[in-house]
Formats: sequence, C-alpha cells, structure tokens
Amino acid sequence: MDERLSQTIPKRDALSGSNPKKFAAIALLFMLAAISSNAQSQIETAPAQSPATATSSAPTLHVYTNLKQVPVLVLAHDYERMKPIDTSGFRLSLDSGPRFRPTYVRREGDDPISLAILIDASKPDNELLPPLIQAIAALPPDFLHPQDRVSVYAIDCALIRTTYDAAANPTVLADGVRRAMMPWQIRQTQNAELKKQKKAPLPPCRVRLPLWDSMADVLDDLDQQPGRRVLLAITDGEDTGSRSLWKDVMLHAQLHSEAVFGLLPNPTIIVEKSHETSEMFPFHSPFLNNHEDKFEQICVNSGGIQLQASEHTTMYRLKEFTQMLRERYILEFPRATTEEAGIHTLAVTYRKRNNLYIASAGISVPIASEEERRGANTIQPDPSREPTEGDRKVLSPKH
Repeated sequence: MDERLSQTIPKRDALSGSNPKKFAAIALLFMLAAISSNAQSQIETAPAQSPATATSSAPTLHVYTNLKQVPVLVLAHDYERMKPIDTSGFRLSLDSGPRFRPTYVRREGDDPISLAILIDASKPDNELLPPLIQAIAALPPDFLHPQDRVSVYAIDCALIRTTYDAAANPTVLADGVRRAMMPWQIRQTQNAELKKQKKAPLPPCRVRLPLWDSMADVLDDLDQQPGRRVLLAITDGEDTGSRSLWKDVMLHAQLHSEAVFGLLPNPTIIVEKSHETSEMFPFHSPFLNNHEDKFEQICVNSGGIQLQASEHTTMYRLKEFTQMLRERYILEFPRATTEEAGIHTLAVTYRKRNNLYIASAGISVPIASEEERRGANTIQPDPSREPTEGDRKVLSPKH
C-alpha cells in the first residue's frame, strides 16, 4: 500500500429493481475465523502473595468471545430516515437457516466511529467539490464526536492521504480536506485563467489509482482501526479502469464489517424543447433504475446507501449521513458452538413491516476452539439460545 499511496505533510440512486420490498432482507457475507491466542483473553486471578507462596498453582479464568454484533441501517420505504421502530420485529438467519430473534437490540448512538472520507477529485466538473471544505468541517462536534476518528483521502493523479486516524475536530478536518483538494484547486484556478485568455485547458493527468483501486487501499487502512468502520466516498460512482474488481471491494467491506456510503452529485436529465434547443436540469426523483450500478451494489451489500446532493445541499446531506450512522440498530446474538470457519451469509429481516430498506454491515468473530468446547473449567453456553445455521452455499458475482 505504501508504494501506491502518497501522503502530504503537516444518489441516492437506483436501488436494484426499485422495489423497496426487495431490500427488507439483504444477504450479507461475513467471515468466521478459527480462534487464535490473541482472540482469547486469559486473566490470572490470584491475590497478592509473598514470593514464596506466589509460585504455587493459581486458577486461571479463560474469557472467550461469545457475542456477535451487527450494525443495521433501517430506512423508510422512500429511503428517508424514520422514527425508532419496535425492536422486537427484527429476525436474523444464518446461511438461510431458521429465523431467530436477536438477544439484544439497541441504537448505535455514540459508539466510536472510524470514518474514512474518500474524495474523488479526478472529475473536475463534480459540483460537490467546491463546498466540501466548509461542509465537512461543520460536522464536529454535533455530528462527529470527540471519540470519533477520521481519515481523509483524495483521488487525484495519485491517491493522497492528508489525515489518518485523527480525532474529529473542525480544524483537523478543514485542513485535511483543503490539502487533499489542493491539486484539484490549483488546476481549477489555472484553467480559469486559461479560459480568460481563450486558451485550451490543461490536459487531465492520468489517474494511477481509479475508484475501485483507491477504495481497496482505503479499506486496507480501515482494517487496522477500531470502532464502527465506515467509508464515505464522495464520487460519481464511475470507475475508469482499476485493476481491482468491484466485487472484491464489496467482499472486502463485507468481511471486515466496513459500511460503504456514497455521496453523489444529482443526475442531470436533458429535455429537448425543440429541434434547436434543449435544457439540462437536476433530477431529484429518488432512485433511477439502473441494474448495472456496481458502486451502488458495494454500498447496499456492505450496509450503506447512496445519497445524492447538489452544491447547495452538500452540508445537509453530510449531516444526514452521520445521523443515519447514529441511528443504526446494533443487533446482538450469541455465537453457536457448532460454527465452522469460512464465509457465511447473514440475512436481517423485519417481520412487522415489509417495505423497509434494511442494510447490514458485516461481522467477524472467532469460532470455538476444542479447548473451549471441551474444557472442564469452561462455562458452556445455553444451547437453547444459539442460532441454527442453514446449508446455503455462498455464491460470488461472476463479473
């Protein structure tokens, strides 16, 4: 990653099929990894003793991870934020197995967030770029809190990182966004001057890390960070020839519990008034029907959504995005002792309403080791509360 990322110094759109009911249950991939020594806590419980007696045998308490948490985004049928719902209606299913209720449900609230902001500055005409510095700097402290961590990146001729895992405050964010967008701003100023002189604009530089490649690198960075991991990509959602495949970016986000959100410029529709004239205007209707939107699939299947904004609504949309994060539901349920390592699917549904948009982020938890399963000093979980897995095989996108 270091060789491909340079660091500076100090649509909402069509949701496939446009049928809200299709999104009442979105299957999600997650990874169960075999338990290792760093996934298990060992606490020696022995009172303070003299050196002579401290060498005697002391009991050891083994503490094992036995709880999964899944952040779930729930929106109304028109993909708008909504009032809290009755949490008893949530149901989960593992590998298409029988549905079961989570043992505990709460709102995300003030859980710490690790937020990576990726600004696609490779498209000079993106109307969302000019107001970004002020809009992003306005998020703390009301929408981003002191315990949240923020990283700022920009896709330019190279992938630029100006802020990494820093505390969220207005000064840090404004400086990070300003430095990330500096090359874009310089080109804009130069081209404006060339236009006054009636000269051709500067040729665009070759983008070495297009959208999928840049998202893959940013997600690699997020893997190392704690908290609820989120990637916000401010882009038009179009890739220009990455080596990385969009499905691999989506799978990475799913397996590492990293929700991807998109902030895209409002699409523009051209209407012909006559044979000689036509008019362009922004199209605000919620969701254009586009089955080939790969960026949308990354967002939807990682627990996020695409939002649309204009130059004048960017700040509002960014604040709405952070509110959506705080209003996610955290579903908790126990780990089954019979789980096997590998890729599994998770589906979240809501039984009391069938027209909600539900998108789940991934989970990553250890499975039970043989020592845990058979250990004489292990307090075994209640089998009646364990979920039952199905036998569905995981299928990956073919292109």
